[in-house]
Amino acid sequence: MTEYKQINESIWRTFGKNLLSNKGSDEQINFLQVCRNGKEDFLNYLEENLFNNEEATIKGKTVSFDHKFTEAEFRFPPIDTQAIIWEVFEKIEREYMGHCGFWGYIIIQMIKDDCIKPDYLASNLNGVNETGVYMLDNAINSNDGKKIDDCTRRILRSMGNSAPRGKRIVFNDFYLGKAYWRWNWANKMSREINLSFKEVLNTLDEKGYTEFYQAMHTGGGKSYISQTNILGGLLLFLNKNPEILVKNIKKIIDIISYLSAWKAIEVQSPELNKQEIQIIANNLSG
Repeated sequence: MTEYKQINESIWRTFGKNLLSNKGSDEQINFLQVCRNGKEDFLNYLEENLFNNEEATIKGKTVSFDHKFTEAEFRFPPIDTQAIIWEVFEKIEREYMGHCGFWGYIIIQMIKDDCIKPDYLASNLNGVNETGVYMLDNAINSNDGKKIDDCTRRILRSMGNSAPRGKRIVFNDFYLGKAYWRWNWANKMSREINLSFKEVLNTLDEKGYTEFYQAMHTGGGKSYISQTNILGGLLLFLNKNPEILVKNIKKIIDIISYLSAWKAIEVQSPELNKQEIQIIANNLSG
């Protein structure tokens, strides 16, 4: 198996935890300021505070982009940019794609290669006009410790650091990770069920993926959703009933998880599970 360069998971997490240990601290403000200053200052900060540990980097093959992202497409990768992301990572073993240290190294390499600017990391995913520069200036010039801490956490999440929310961050808050996993599921499921790649990807849009990622990736009873036959049934159903995605999908996933525990619906075909899900949806709306 090919080994890829990454940041040691423990050291990467400790770096993040240290930054979050004191809300609104001078250390956090300094971190935000070097991010605001640009590439040279930000990379120097990482050299002094992360890569000063000789064990911080695990050696291997370097993965890199030759695409320069705008801030908007880094935050919300459109279909053509998702294709670029997938092309870079599609042949890499899946075990790397859930590693925070792997993605952290990718982001730092992207900054080195001028594919993204450090301030992109601070942009607010949910704010149309809340660019990285705006969010950094707003936090740096504030006396609000929570605002400073929130901005620090946003940068760490955008780098794939696990300190703010654990390893699930790769599937949830991390822009490149979300784009990769959506494309991965669309690629896989379009080969398993009677839906095209585009149809699956459209169902797993920003809203759809947000509803599915926790059930598919974070374990627990709802992890049954990642079973091909169950996810396939859901996708077949939602493709014909897209309004349910907004209205009742959380309840449906809860009920499916319960059914999986005693009825073993994961061994049924996606088409049969589509019918099971239709019954569940009818009962919820009745």
